[in-house]
Amino acid sequence: MTGGVGPAVSIITPTYNHEWFIGPCIESVLSQTYPNWEQIIVDDGSTDRTREVVRRYDDPRIRLVEQPHRGIEALASTYNRALSEADGSLIAILEGDDFWPADKLATIVPVFRDLQTILAFGEVQDVDENGEFAKRRSRTSRRRAQLPRSILFNDPVRSSTPHLLSVSGQTFIAPSTVVLRREALEAIGGFQDVPGECPVDVPTFARLSLIGKFHYFPKLLGYRRHHLSSATVQHLDTMTNTARGFALHASADPLFGLTEAERTSVEESWRSVHFAAEFWLGRICLIKGQRKEARKHFAMAMKSQETLLVIAASTGWTLSWLHSDMEGLARLAGRATLLADKS
Repeated sequence: MTGGVGPAVSIITPTYNHEWFIGPCIESVLSQTYPNWEQIIVDDGSTDRTREVVRRYDDPRIRLVEQPHRGIEALASTYNRALSEADGSLIAILEGDDFWPADKLATIVPVFRDLQTILAFGEVQDVDENGEFAKRRSRTSRRRAQLPRSILFNDPVRSSTPHLLSVSGQTFIAPSTVVLRREALEAIGGFQDVPGECPVDVPTFARLSLIGKFHYFPKLLGYRRHHLSSATVQHLDTMTNTARGFALHASADPLFGLTEAERTSVEESWRSVHFAAEFWLGRICLIKGQRKEARKHFAMAMKSQETLLVIAASTGWTLSWLHSDMEGLARLAGRATLLADKS
């Protein structure tokens, strides 16, 4: 931004055992062309060298907050602890294994001059453990391109709500691309705490969709790291179940104001999520060499009504007999892999 310093942005960075990723995360913040920021890194009791890496960065805008390990079930509390330490009027999310392009804040901050805008986001690119970028546009990105402006911008207010509660809505807004208006976030009680191992982002964005407009940028504003030790991979099954529970409960809650047709649509969207989760569990088992267990998951995924998922699961099932995983195919297809290439 030119012509003035602009509003302060507080960047919330929860981290746990990210010693190989927290450096690039911090460096992407230091590289921002927009200078008025602070980064609050909350270390959740890491057992590796994460804190040591953070302390190497001698910049007063970077603050390390340490806490005993509380785990993913307390993730909302961790986010809200960082929020309580924050000074900025805008809040950005950047988890310790993700990172930003240099123009992220300079691009996104000016839209908050419109006082009706409470959340802004953009496109995300997947990156593997080695830092290799996915070459293919994600399915979420392709689907997002087909969405109407009303959903992308939550205009009128509540237009995005039903979509956020659907299965597709779980990846609609990538956290690493987001900036929030602090006043709006505090108006809903901060980051939303859903019992169980539930992601913080969708419950929070869904509540925000009830009180203000969004702004969508069709450009790259964040990088999302894929790796086997990520919380999403480690807790995939339980996170899927708790996310489903939240969405179905919220769709029936008068607070969210869904029509009967919208509630039905949300419910139907979740009916097939189990098969997708089974495929991912099979893929993870292949990486770990648990081939018999992988075949069980792939066999379940093959019961899906979605043709592409059945093909992918069938491929995984076949590869399990060949003592191979799917990561080479993922790389050939231009997607980020879960297993770093050690060759």
